[in-house]
Amino acid sequence: MHRIYLAATMGYGLGSDDPEELSYYNKIRKEMEDMKKDSVKKGIPLSFEIKFDN
Repeated sequence: MHRIYLAATMGYGLGSDDPEELSYYNKIRKEMEDMKKDSVKKGIPLSFEIKFDN
């Protein structure tokens, strides 16, 4: 599994005809493509309140 993950994330070919390995490889490649399509949110979300009890 580790070898397949590295091949998929580094953009290498799998070099295997095993259907189970191919499906795992294709799943990882698809997830990576989906991540590239998502917009990147920049900045720091400031969704907190500061309460002062005096």
